[in-house]
Amino acid sequence: MGSVASVAIVCAGLFTAAAGGTGVFAFWLLRGMYNSIQALPPTAEMLADSDSCVLFRYLPMLRARVAWRPLGVFPTPVHTATLPLSNSKRTFYLKREDLSSPRYGGNKVRTLQHQVAACEVHLAATPDAKFICIGSAGSNQTVAAAVHGAHLPIYPCYYKVDAPDLDNTINVLSALSFNPAKVFFWRHKLQMLCALVSAVFFNANKVFFLGGNNVLGVLGQIGAVLELAEQIQAGDAPDVDELYVAVGSSCTLTGLVLGVVLARHLGLRAFERANFKIVAVPIHHGSAKLSRSLSLYTAAWAAFVPLTPRFGIRSTAAFLVKNGVSVDLEPLAVAFLTSHVEVVADADLIGEYGAHSARSAVAAAFDAHLDVRGDVPAWLAKEKAPQPWLCGHFVAKPFALLLERMEAAPVDDKTVRLLWQTKSLVQPKGPSDEWPRFQELAASCPIFRDWAMRGRASSVLRRGHVNVDQDSRKSYQTLMTELA
Repeated sequence: MGSVASVAIVCAGLFTAAAGGTGVFAFWLLRGMYNSIQALPPTAEMLADSDSCVLFRYLPMLRARVAWRPLGVFPTPVHTATLPLSNSKRTFYLKREDLSSPRYGGNKVRTLQHQVAACEVHLAATPDAKFICIGSAGSNQTVAAAVHGAHLPIYPCYYKVDAPDLDNTINVLSALSFNPAKVFFWRHKLQMLCALVSAVFFNANKVFFLGGNNVLGVLGQIGAVLELAEQIQAGDAPDVDELYVAVGSSCTLTGLVLGVVLARHLGLRAFERANFKIVAVPIHHGSAKLSRSLSLYTAAWAAFVPLTPRFGIRSTAAFLVKNGVSVDLEPLAVAFLTSHVEVVADADLIGEYGAHSARSAVAAAFDAHLDVRGDVPAWLAKEKAPQPWLCGHFVAKPFALLLERMEAAPVDDKTVRLLWQTKSLVQPKGPSDEWPRFQELAASCPIFRDWAMRGRASSVLRRGHVNVDQDSRKSYQTLMTELA
């Protein structure tokens, strides 16, 4: 029997088992996808270009062991943002990860720096390899991989729809504008599953895991925290009492926790406030429910479950020790996670995955009123700092909590609050016409068509609409930046 047929039979059996409710299959596949893209040594060109990597400045033993591409423009600035609230003005800070690249920014740039580089090395050794990037329909990861991995054969893999919203629809359009050779999506579940199982266990293909969450993605986020620590130490940003972040795959949160304890271990003068904490807001209603009932993000049992901070902390700390780092960061990170990370998983704050909750929609309505100040990157070609994109899928939810707490605080409150701005300011337009491909997908799948038709713009700063029965290019392409 041919290998393809064998894989198909195995996948069919596994899919049947998964549909029957067994968790063994899901756990097996999740671990395989988490470990799919692993660290590889850099090429000579990468090594020569690695001086700007903040992680390598503090952990130089990784330089010759972990491939890296810059992908963005760093450091990202820290801006002040002021809002009129209850007859007074309140100020908080923004870590502008959204300005990390003129091509496509957000937190996924750092997530992909080591992964894209490792895929380049892997492709050079295995020219037939393909790379599957899995995410929901509104995934920022699939867009980031399409942009920053445009030189690689990357296939978007949309495993589910999320809530209808223009922010999500336009992410699919952006990914399609890079003309991927193949697109997997939920209508063809067995085909998608076979491709993932084959990539993980049977061939040379690789999988970009959900949210970019793996050891390499976490290393990128550790670098982000070390960068913030340098900014605080240099006086370019204040030390922080509360750092607010959205939690999807947990990659960013895991990196933040490890980065904080590493910065402290290294003696950087940052994160020294007595009550410093990370305020983590899950963006998926299912994860939030598990957090409320089973302490998903902090419990010891979660160290065996991919897509949780405990699992990522253990895996990344073990990788660092194996590669020459003298301190085991796991106990330090677990202690910080359990005592200085506040997970806020209120059902009415989280709402539905992929869309605003009522609370986040109210908060995001303030986006047009934010007075944002600070230096901007040269590539932006603007004198004034831009207002952030407070998308309902991700960053608006922690922003809502920050806003509520800021408004409830006394007038003389001195708490320094910082929002980790994860949603890219730039919405990319690749070299291809995405609209015919989008219409083909809509014609082939009624669920996809209905999802696209119901997606509405939720921000007054970013108006647009998609109607699959008409040529909607003019109604949404004004939100996109055409890349050279």
